[in-house]
Amino acid sequence: MTEAAGLDEVHHIIEAFTGRAREELADRLKKWPLDLAKRELHEVVGALLARQVTLASQLAACPPIWNGHIAPLVLRAMADAYITLAWILKEPLDRCRKFIHYGLGQEKLQLEHRRAEMEAREPHDGEREYCDAVEAWINSQRATFLTDVNLGSWSGMSTRDMAAEAECLDFYNYVYAPFSPCGHSMWQHIARYNLKECRNPLHRFHWVPTVRDVPLDPDYLYLAAKYLQKTFAVFDGAVGIATDIESAFDVLCLGLDRLGTAGSTAQPDEPPGVDYGNGKSGGDE
Repeated sequence: MTEAAGLDEVHHIIEAFTGRAREELADRLKKWPLDLAKRELHEVVGALLARQVTLASQLAACPPIWNGHIAPLVLRAMADAYITLAWILKEPLDRCRKFIHYGLGQEKLQLEHRRAEMEAREPHDGEREYCDAVEAWINSQRATFLTDVNLGSWSGMSTRDMAAEAECLDFYNYVYAPFSPCGHSMWQHIARYNLKECRNPLHRFHWVPTVRDVPLDPDYLYLAAKYLQKTFAVFDGAVGIATDIESAFDVLCLGLDRLGTAGSTAQPDEPPGVDYGNGKSGGDE
């Protein structure tokens, strides 16, 4: 296969995956009976499903970010959404309402911060109108004067405890936690990706900053598809929906098989391996 043909095939695989992901979402929402007495349930759960499709699709559509610098940011967000959904589905209506009220409270807090900051200066063009629009958006769901601001966790517990209660602690341990250092720019990530060893022995081989070029790894796309599939599966099990559409995950795996890039050596939910070396080429920068 020529390079041009290979790129065309990758583009075809991406389009097939993202298109099927949207079809899967639409099929499930169509089969899920709407109960307007529980509108919060449909809004929160439906939005979380759509969020997962969005994240997986956006990652798929951007091959340059299939690397250890950026892809973990998206996968960490997908892990967070999965744990949130799995926990909500244990007591759906009450937890959906709690999720909404917390979000509205955070939006109210940000609005008040912005208005307080504006009092000390002349507002920019359209700034007051923006604040009014935000307040109207909050009021369309819950009056701002009735909206409490919770400065703690929206669920009242840690994400780890949520995962344990939702019976997905392994997912927390092997996906959420390993991808978190990238999202928070913690030492165990930046030391591997943004430092290299100085070759000058007089400098005691200290590490110096670097912008490391890393290869693209399609396994990150594979993991995004896998987490999307897990999200659909936990939803299906909770609401009793069955779909006969071939999954986007299977569509992607078939496409990757054709390219000979499937079959990662990583464990089922394990992030792709990273280069633990510190780049011994070059001197101080």
